[in-house]
Amino acid sequence: MLLSGPRRRIPAADGFYTPPDAFADGGPGDLIRAEPMDAYLFPGVRLRARAWRVLYRSTTATGEATAVSGTVLLPGGERRAPVKPLLGYAIGTHGIGDASAPSRLLPRGLEWESGLMAMALARGWAVAVTDYQGLGTPGDHTYMVGRVLGANVLDAMRAARKLAPAELPPEGPAAIVGYSEGGAAAAWAAQLQPSYAPELELAGVAAGAAAADVETAGPNLDGSFFSFFIAYGGIGYAAAYPELDLDSYLTPLARNGIAALRESSVWQAAISGPRFVRAADLTEPNVLELPEWRRRLRENRLGLTAPAAPVLLHHARRDQIVSFEQSLLLRRDWEALGGDVRLYVTRGGLDHISGAVAGTPIALDWLSRRLARSGQMRPAGTRLVTDDVREAA
Repeated sequence: MLLSGPRRRIPAADGFYTPPDAFADGGPGDLIRAEPMDAYLFPGVRLRARAWRVLYRSTTATGEATAVSGTVLLPGGERRAPVKPLLGYAIGTHGIGDASAPSRLLPRGLEWESGLMAMALARGWAVAVTDYQGLGTPGDHTYMVGRVLGANVLDAMRAARKLAPAELPPEGPAAIVGYSEGGAAAAWAAQLQPSYAPELELAGVAAGAAAADVETAGPNLDGSFFSFFIAYGGIGYAAAYPELDLDSYLTPLARNGIAALRESSVWQAAISGPRFVRAADLTEPNVLELPEWRRRLRENRLGLTAPAAPVLLHHARRDQIVSFEQSLLLRRDWEALGGDVRLYVTRGGLDHISGAVAGTPIALDWLSRRLARSGQMRPAGTRLVTDDVREAA
């Protein structure tokens, strides 16, 4: 049984998201604190899972220690195996306000990706969900800064293993999945893992609609309904690299709007954020044309190092937010470096949102087969079929 009735809400302890002064003394993935919580599929319907909100140590874009919050979910009820596969779950864009953090939404039943997390729990997998740097914890969220997102995903998995070492031992099976911002995070985790977390051997990584090159992905949204994502990116990169000093470039038109965006969810940004505007309307001069900004964007371009783990990219051809060409180019770059990568063209994916709904179950099935083939164990719900997927020409 996957769902349970509601229980009295367990609020986060006062100051849970504020890191202690001495947290930087540990190593990446070290637990700073953890406390039990209830996770809900939607209000009134609780996931039958053992859940903890966690605060753990990770690494900034410039190599410094930072504290990141997240959630660890372990299947409840009958335990199918003493050792469980561990899934690093990288969320898509939720916003950049702290209230949008999954560890804050799950206890309220307002986490819109909880159904996909439930699919992983139903297979008997443990799930480690990072909130990403600055989403939940103090400071701005480092939106779409791949070097940060990938490290956050890997360190959430390390923290989960330290929280439940009997069920998630260091040598246990592991995989990563993510879509949109989560797709970029998953792909970056795959690319960083050999050097950043070599002990965290991955059976596979599934990355959907990953913006591999933010320098080219951003301008595609310029002047469109989705131009608020460009403002999100500006906030995120300035948070990761303070020398970029976004505020000094803001136009009068943008100044008040950026302040509101810093506290927004993606739904609020879509309704009241800067839509149908250009980057040149928000900053003067246009920061996307400044050498120091372009250098940082290029540092966060995927495809310069091949992952050690097999990777499944999946993408809808008609994606209106992250162009399909981003996945084509990433597959090309990784294959040229000897990476084991394939690209699935999502059936039923008519746009960015439907691409997630149609593609993520395919990604979970592929990861199931990877985990089974690795000789580790056959997760519940795994279908013993071939590893082939329909690839792009």
